[in-house]
Amino acid sequence: MPDKLRDRLDTAAHGFLVALFFAFPIALGAANTLMALTLVCWLLAGGYRQRWSAIGHNPITAPALMLYGLILMGTLYTTAPAGDIWNHVGKYSKLVFALVFLSLLGEERWRRRCWDAFTLAMLVILASVYASIWIDLPWSNTHTPGWGIDHHVFGDYITQNVMVAFFVVLALNRGLHSVQRWQRWTWYVLAAMGAISITHLSGSRTGYLLLAAALLTFTFVAAPRNRRLAMLAMVAVALVVGVLTSQSITSRFDLALKEAKNRDADNLSSIGHRLYDYRQVSRLIEERPLLGWGTGAYHEQVCRVVEKPEWCQVFNWHPHNQFLFFGVDHGLAGVLLFAFLIVRIAWHARAVSRPHGILLAVFAAIFFVDSMFNSPLWSSRENHFFMLVMALLMAGPPGFSAQAETRPAKPESISP
Repeated sequence: MPDKLRDRLDTAAHGFLVALFFAFPIALGAANTLMALTLVCWLLAGGYRQRWSAIGHNPITAPALMLYGLILMGTLYTTAPAGDIWNHVGKYSKLVFALVFLSLLGEERWRRRCWDAFTLAMLVILASVYASIWIDLPWSNTHTPGWGIDHHVFGDYITQNVMVAFFVVLALNRGLHSVQRWQRWTWYVLAAMGAISITHLSGSRTGYLLLAAALLTFTFVAAPRNRRLAMLAMVAVALVVGVLTSQSITSRFDLALKEAKNRDADNLSSIGHRLYDYRQVSRLIEERPLLGWGTGAYHEQVCRVVEKPEWCQVFNWHPHNQFLFFGVDHGLAGVLLFAFLIVRIAWHARAVSRPHGILLAVFAAIFFVDSMFNSPLWSSRENHFFMLVMALLMAGPPGFSAQAETRPAKPESISP
């Protein structure tokens, strides 16, 4: 293949990837198309040895490949039908796609463009959330104007809050490392708007927990050691004030307590559903603790242990916990490899410069907390967010810090 054509295909792959970072928070269908175009151009451009050399020593390469390898191995002994098997193989293939994207993000200019594209998409979401307080937007998933009620625009409210919680810290981080005052305060205002969109304009309990985890992690990592406890206390007070001033939060947690108390009488409520699912899933893990029931087996096996046949369709999509999901299908091996992936991200935060490390630590915290209450690698839009942003963060510094980096990075061999 001529070098000029190869270069054009490589540039096209980069361009489609930037577009993908704008599309996935807003339009899942467009994101899937852009992902396919990125992959096709990446394959046609070649240079696989050079690409592998760029990511071979990256901290997430081994756990991502090992986890996906376990998923492929699970197809050999699974009890699941073919449709469920291939559904899992396809959804979890994003673990490999993340490495493809990682190999395209070695240059800071492309990372910066991807961050800008993601930021622009989040600004569209925030603008739509606040506009929908007064206007019924045709593209929004909620159509009831008003303050203090749920306003999720694209996808579901949990996925929106996952992304907004991360964006809040992204904005705080950019404000913290901006030189000009107007830029700093612009980012701080955007961070506040994002936080309020979760606390006062959403009904997602998961969103409240994710925001708290993000802000506490951000404060712990970003604050000077001699002021860390004081600043953590201030953030904790701010979170309490947010809870007390938000009717949405108080009502949702009051409902959660009632659902938890009535879990035996009503296991189809949000909390009752989760608690019942966790009990039944634990039985399945105990039966095959090491390698599980095989890829995609959860959907049928959970129907075997629920008490009423009509409950099968209620509980067989996913167990609202990514660790338990892997535990059923892939046993202790799957749980440990998934935990290994998150730990490698968090550990890498210690080795890189301050603004980069802050984002890595917060991302790992959000990934862990969300995985305790949802199945983010199974849910399509969350899957896109976690795998794409993971690749972008692990590829190198974000490229928007205007100040000198405060901690030396390790040798470039760990990231492309």
